Amino acid sequence: MRVFLRALVFSCLILPALASGRVRAQTVPSVFRFLERAQEAGLFTGQVTFSTGRFGYGPKGGVVFGGRYGVHVSGPVSLEGAVRVIQSNRDIVSPGRDEGDRVIGSADVIMAKLDAGLRFSLTGHRAWHGLSPSLILGAGIAFDTADNDPVEETLDAADRFELGKSFIGSLGVSTHWYLSDHLALRGDGLFSLSRLGTPPGFSDSARGFEGVEKAEWVSGLGFTVTALIRW
Repeated sequence: MRVFLRALVFSCLILPALASGRVRAQTVPSVFRFLERAQEAGLFTGQVTFSTGRFGYGPKGGVVFGGRYGVHVSGPVSLEGAVRVIQSNRDIVSPGRDEGDRVIGSADVIMAKLDAGLRFSLTGHRAWHGLSPSLILGAGIAFDTADNDPVEETLDAADRFELGKSFIGSLGVSTHWYLSDHLALRGDGLFSLSRLGTPPGFSDSARGFEGVEKAEWVSGLGFTVTALIRW
């Protein structure tokens, strides 16, 4: 009887402890990791392309570089701001010449762009296997900082295209790859829409132009890679 009681006590005290240790040994680590840092900043570079409009005088694609800053607000939402510089060029187009022979030169474009936007992380403020895909919604203002080309000075004022200050809306996707708590890489793909003003000379009915709007919507595509520091 005593042997039976000792065996029963042993079973009640020792076996649960062994079972508990076995459960702990079989625990699978989570594939999600909470992100401790709320702010990030970094430098980026990439490539952009733009449609040039009906008459082809808008800026073309080129190299883009700049810096960005972001801060996590709540849940999946972060606020972001960016400063971009786009090195491009555009055709100088004369509306007084026959169609197919209107390009008279090329002008450099150094476009400065200020952006603000929202980023919505699909994994919340967490990373899945070190990755965090997001949706991006933003808006900005762009303007050309390059000097006027001498060839363009030969055109009448009403025939010259000027970029001026252009509003640009953007929608895209982004992915963070967290290398550590303080370092990350980010890739962005953006679709943008903006308006190009039409010089008065391109709507002159005496030149045969018909149905020309005062401004037209043009689209753009861009891809950038950012090296980020987080804190």
